[in-house]
Parts: sequence; structure tokens; C-alpha cells
Amino acid sequence: MAYERMIGMTVNEAIHLLKEKGAHLRAPIELDGISPMVFTCNFANSGVERDNLDALSITCPSDLLSFWTVTEYATLFLDSTYGQWGLQILDPNQAVERTKIFAKERKRDFSEGDLIVGRFLGDSDLLIVRCSDDESDFGKVLVALPLDPRSDWYNVADSFADFLEKYIAAKGDKFWEKM
Repeated sequence: MAYERMIGMTVNEAIHLLKEKGAHLRAPIELDGISPMVFTCNFANSGVERDNLDALSITCPSDLLSFWTVTEYATLFLDSTYGQWGLQILDPNQAVERTKIFAKERKRDFSEGDLIVGRFLGDSDLLIVRCSDDESDFGKVLVALPLDPRSDWYNVADSFADFLEKYIAAKGDKFWEKM
């Protein structure tokens, strides 16, 4: 099934599309004589109460908050055969905790307002949303590389909703590596 990018897709539309057609957006990938990689999208059964999100120690963009109110966490384009591909979107508490660890481990690369909201399976890349509402990059989405300095990280989208839209259009491929 082909998917054409819908400019301005909301987070709710992205979640709906992934829940409805996620497993069929990307065809299985055949590998030399071994079982094909089959992809799935999995979501929490419910979202987080808005009061719990308001209690976070960080100011999040509204599209990220919308995601978490619909589904607490998700795994997108998971290689269900081998588990070596996909994106795990963390729940809000995991995001805050993972960010604290990252800030300690990578002091040179961490910037106040970074929030790690996801991790890519099969490697150590991280998905970061900028959450400093007094900065010009508020809401922007970055991909942090495990060994490279911040100056080499990818700026992948202007918002979380924009990132989801691009990621769906790329059928779970790392579209930023092809830019």
C-alpha cells in the first residue's frame, strides 16, 4: 500500500493511521534465505491523564502531550521477527528518567530542555524533543547519535507531529539519513 505524505497531519490522525494500517504500511523485507522481517505498530491501551502530564518537571509541546493523552507509549515499525528495527516512544515518566541519565552521561551534548522521548531499536540513536519554551527551537525534534557530538545530530522535524508524519511517509525508515 502506498502512502503519500499528508501535509499537516495531526498526532491523532497519525496514531489512527498507524493503528488502522500500521502493519500494512511496510511490506515484509526478505533477507537471503532467512525469515522475512515483518513490521508491526503497537500502542498502549490508554493514554495518560492530563493532570499527570501537567505534573511533569518539563514544559512539553502540545503535540507531544496530545500523543501521550491518546497512548501512553508505542512501538512503531517494530521488526517483530528479530526486534532489530523500529522506534520505541517512551511513556512520559520513562522520558523524564531517561533524560536525567542522558544528562549525566553526556554532559557535553545535553542541552537544558532536551527531552528523550524515544529510542531506535537495533542501535543507540535517541529521539529528542526540545522542551525549552523560551528558546526558538521549542518543539523541534532531533535524533541524537550515540558517539557523535551534538553538532552532528540530525534536526529531523519542526514538531513531534511533523516527525510522525515524515516517519510514516518513510514507512519507518530513517528518512533523515537520506537527506
